[in-house]
Amino acid sequence: MLGLNVKRGVETTLERIFKSSGNEFGKLAFHWTGKTAGINFQKTDWRTNATLVFPAIDENANIDNATFSNLIGYAIHELGHAWYTDNRPWDKARNEHGTFVNNLINGLEDPRIERLVIESGRAPNSRALFENLLNSILDKNGYVEPDDKRNIPFLLAVEGRRLNGYAVNVPSITHLSPYAKHLTWALKRANTAKDTSAIVKIAIELFKRLKEQDEQAKQEQDEGQGEGQGQDGEGQPSDGQPQDGQGQGQPTDGNGEAEGDANGEGEGQGSPADGKPTDGDSDGQPQESDVEGDKSGSGKSFEGGREVEPSEFIKDILGKHSALADQHRPRPAIGHVDIATFTWS
Repeated sequence: MLGLNVKRGVETTLERIFKSSGNEFGKLAFHWTGKTAGINFQKTDWRTNATLVFPAIDENANIDNATFSNLIGYAIHELGHAWYTDNRPWDKARNEHGTFVNNLINGLEDPRIERLVIESGRAPNSRALFENLLNSILDKNGYVEPDDKRNIPFLLAVEGRRLNGYAVNVPSITHLSPYAKHLTWALKRANTAKDTSAIVKIAIELFKRLKEQDEQAKQEQDEGQGEGQGQDGEGQPSDGQPQDGQGQGQPTDGNGEAEGDANGEGEGQGSPADGKPTDGDSDGQPQESDVEGDKSGSGKSFEGGREVEPSEFIKDILGKHSALADQHRPRPAIGHVDIATFTWS
């Protein structure tokens, strides 16, 4: 399909859906000159104005049907935000709690607005389009690791859609996450949330629970390290009796003789009761090789995970269809034809 026809198809489909929504809408505009994809919208009590932004593509490019289908699905998804997302509580939460809470809201809100679009019947084929778009993203970029807390928002976006009834091409990993209890709680609550404000409250509470679990895990880890320093703090043997000579902390062989060289000068200071030396440190601290990895991720940043919105995916799949001229200066977008009439005098 020619790029020009793709643009016309997307715009015509969205205009039909936009106008059949049952509400009074204002202006719906399309920009095909962006570097990314997204939507800008303004809502009042009786009107919504929306501008959909897509990366620039060459009108003569040959674009496959799967890409065209994903463009339609993405556009309907963004229109769902214009219909059902309230930006005010979302913006307030982002300003007060930061980027990660913003991403949690996004991961929980996306399945909610898609579910409402499906239930509304405004776009009859929307469920299949949403499902195909999700699976296309997973097929291209794969899923995330269950213990990667930076990608919890993306996990929520996938598993929330699974609760919508989508046939997702990857198995669920929620139960494998160290945060499984909290994620399950959030997904169930979000699946019955009535509006964006409810989603925001769930996201903030989830963030608090995640931080509390990390802090508790770190505290337990610190306490475990403290207990590993030896009973008397000096690396003494388990019976508490220091030995003669310079080989302090060495166990005896049962005859009161310290193991080591002939002068009783063993090198295993701070050795445990079984006589096995540590890696050479005399302070009795557990070594890096002895400390199990931080499975809770409490020492890592929450931020830096994958983008929740499909925008980056759309940008990537359209990137190869951009015209060379667009890399230097964006051209005017060419969409459907507007018929103009002239009065000749």
